[in-house]
Amino acid sequence: MKRLYAARKQLFKVIQLPCLLITAIWSVSSVQAQTLELLQGIQSASGVFEQIIREQDGYLVDRQSGTFVIDRPRRLRWEINELDQLLVSDGSQLYFYDQLFQQVVVRDWSSNPALNPAAILLDQVDLEDWAEVERVGNNYKLVPLKNFGSIQELNLTFSDEFPELLSLLDVTGQITEIHFSQVVLNKTNEDTLFVFVMPEGVEVLYE
Repeated sequence: MKRLYAARKQLFKVIQLPCLLITAIWSVSSVQAQTLELLQGIQSASGVFEQIIREQDGYLVDRQSGTFVIDRPRRLRWEINELDQLLVSDGSQLYFYDQLFQQVVVRDWSSNPALNPAAILLDQVDLEDWAEVERVGNNYKLVPLKNFGSIQELNLTFSDEFPELLSLLDVTGQITEIHFSQVVLNKTNEDTLFVFVMPEGVEVLYE
């Protein structure tokens, strides 16, 4: 039960991967422009993910794997294999279905990555107003300028045109790493992937 609660709490959380090759100093505007260019080049993607959650001392809290499909703007399908959980965004609302608990949580889409880290890949985020950006090699560290939400630091480590790692540090010191693999970029996805059909008999919670 504790593992399931941790998985639900961390579903959107999307640790910085140390770069041992190159350390360079970039101007703030240049780094922000580079980050935006990389993110805006992603129109759609699909593949496999592994999500690892650790405490600050390295203690392993949870490990999950599954498949994902994203489609700009703001459309997402995220399936967790081990827990029979599904997250779908249709562009305006997020639906989180937990088959074990027979429960669906519905919330409005947020374009603020501090509240919804998925927005960094799926929405038009104004980085200049939202975060300080620092580049070390292929890693881009984003630190929110305003102290709200649960995210203290978000990292994107790129391999070619898509992140191989999305990681974040939250206010409790917990670290979440999401590793992406077998990624297929910018193909046309079926609209039905982003339509959530409410199962019969489930409890529905609105947040």
